[in-house]
Amino acid sequence: MRRTGFVLFTLVVLLGLVKLGLWQISRGQEKEILTAALKLRGEQTYFSLASLPEDPLWYRVRLSGTFDHSRAVLLDNQLDQGRPGYHLFYPFQTERGDWLLVNLGWIAAPQYREELPVLPEHHGLVQITGLIAPPTQLPELAQEVPGESWPRRVQNIKPDELASATGLPLPAWVVQIAPDDPLALKQNWQPVVMGPQKHYAYAAQWFLLAVAVAGMAWWWLRRTKPERKGSQG
Repeated sequence: MRRTGFVLFTLVVLLGLVKLGLWQISRGQEKEILTAALKLRGEQTYFSLASLPEDPLWYRVRLSGTFDHSRAVLLDNQLDQGRPGYHLFYPFQTERGDWLLVNLGWIAAPQYREELPVLPEHHGLVQITGLIAPPTQLPELAQEVPGESWPRRVQNIKPDELASATGLPLPAWVVQIAPDDPLALKQNWQPVVMGPQKHYAYAAQWFLLAVAVAGMAWWWLRRTKPERKGSQG
C-alpha cells in the first residue's frame, strides 16, 4: 500500500513537471512568433490610421496631429534603475480627426507621493513616429478607484475606461513613441520582456527535474522491493 501511494504521488509530480515544461515550450514558441512579427511588421510604416490592416499591432506609424494636454494619463509603478516614476500618455488627434493614446515615455516621480511631476507639453501641429502596441497590463494589488481630476494616475492602461472618462473614441491599442523621436522622453518600455531562449531554458530545467524525480523514485522502489515468500517443501 505504501509503495502504491508513493508511485501515484510520483506520477502526479512527474505529470506536473512535464506540463510545466511543455507550457514553457509553448510560451517560447509564442515569443518566437511575436519576435518575428515585431521584425516583419516593424519594417512597415503607415501614415494614416485608415490605411492600417485589421490587426494593426506592431506596425510603425508616422502621424501628424495635436496633443490634448488637458487629459494626461500617468501609468503608475514604473521603475527606471530603481527610481520610481510614470509612463506619460497623452491623447493625440491626427489631422484626419482620429484619436489615440501615445506613450511618450518615462518621467521621474517627485519625492512625495501626493505630488505629480511637471509634464512636458508640445503645442501646435507635431509629427510623431511610433509602434502600435497592446496596452501594458500589470498586476493590481487592489481594485483601482480612478480619480476624477487630470492628470489621472492609473495602475493599468484600459482604453475602454479611458475612452469613457475622456469622452474620446480611443482604440484598444496605444502608440509607443519611437526612442529616436524628438518628442520622446526616456524609453524603458520593452515589447518582449523575456526572449524565447529563456523559456526553452526553463523548459529544459523542468524536464531535467522530472528525470531526477523519476530516477530517485526508481532507486527508492528498488531499495524497498518486497521480498518474495519462499515456497514450502
